[in-house]
Amino acid sequence: MNKRFLLPIFLSLLILFSFNILMVNSLAPQLVGKQTLSWGIGIFLFFVGKQINIKQIARYKQIILFTSCVLLLIPILQKNTTRGTLRWIHIGNIQIQPSEIVRPWLTVVLVNTQQYLYIIIPALLVFFQPDLGGAISTLSILIPFLLYDQRLRKTLFIILGILTISSPFIWKFALRDYQKDRIIFFLNPNKDPKGKGYNLIQSKIAIGSGGILGKGYKKGTQGQLLFLPEKHTDFIFAAIAEEIGLLAIAILLSTYYLLIQTLITKSFYNKKNITSLFTLSLASQIWLQTFINIGMNLGILPVTGTPLPFVSVGGSSIMSLLFSLGIAFSS
Repeated sequence: MNKRFLLPIFLSLLILFSFNILMVNSLAPQLVGKQTLSWGIGIFLFFVGKQINIKQIARYKQIILFTSCVLLLIPILQKNTTRGTLRWIHIGNIQIQPSEIVRPWLTVVLVNTQQYLYIIIPALLVFFQPDLGGAISTLSILIPFLLYDQRLRKTLFIILGILTISSPFIWKFALRDYQKDRIIFFLNPNKDPKGKGYNLIQSKIAIGSGGILGKGYKKGTQGQLLFLPEKHTDFIFAAIAEEIGLLAIAILLSTYYLLIQTLITKSFYNKKNITSLFTLSLASQIWLQTFINIGMNLGILPVTGTPLPFVSVGGSSIMSLLFSLGIAFSS
């Protein structure tokens, strides 16, 4: 059964790999080797994931939750700040993002136990790193459960109601200054065009200036002349649009559609299989990350630091997603 879905998955990954290495070579050539290595390790982890028995792993749910929480606390204890956040574990010159690493294991536990605290507690730890994008990506695992769990839907509406009522207090006491700035300057980037609204303005300029075929590979003025910040991570979508144009963006979006649609189709092929629920959760995660990243590049969503799956620079994300794909094809 898996064979009918493997071809479109591998085709999607091949195209996304090509976009990733092509743009890294253009925007940050010093990272090509590291990024290629991440893909190599990720492919190995894909085959490791294919051998995992989800039901057996879930027996160790308490150990998985405890280990995940410890890993998420380590960046906070290390106090190695990167761009105002504590998201990475530093081991020499190596940086590991634990929020990406623990997500597949937490999903395995969730689909077996359907105990939502196994996701909510780690998501809160990620939020307080602070990493809003990582917290949202972790909570995206819950999306499939909203389709059939009426209790979860009611709980979600209650939580949303509480958050709405308490939003003034959240704004004053919970959000960091940089998070407030992201919301303020998302609504009006021209309020500080050379400062805190700069990122969003430059992203829009890059996307709009690319046209159908782009300005040419390695010829994008925003990306190559360093006007576009985080050009190889948060804003790589804008860099793609500028250098290789709308046609390339159409191919990229079609590839994501093929990948996500294949995962969804596989998940509904055998609804009684617990792996199907894991696969649907993974599809939800990839869809939401893609939507948020493109949305923040276009200026229709605030900047949250959410990577573009398989395309933004980031070894932890790529390895985690490939490992998760392996688990999805374990049965």
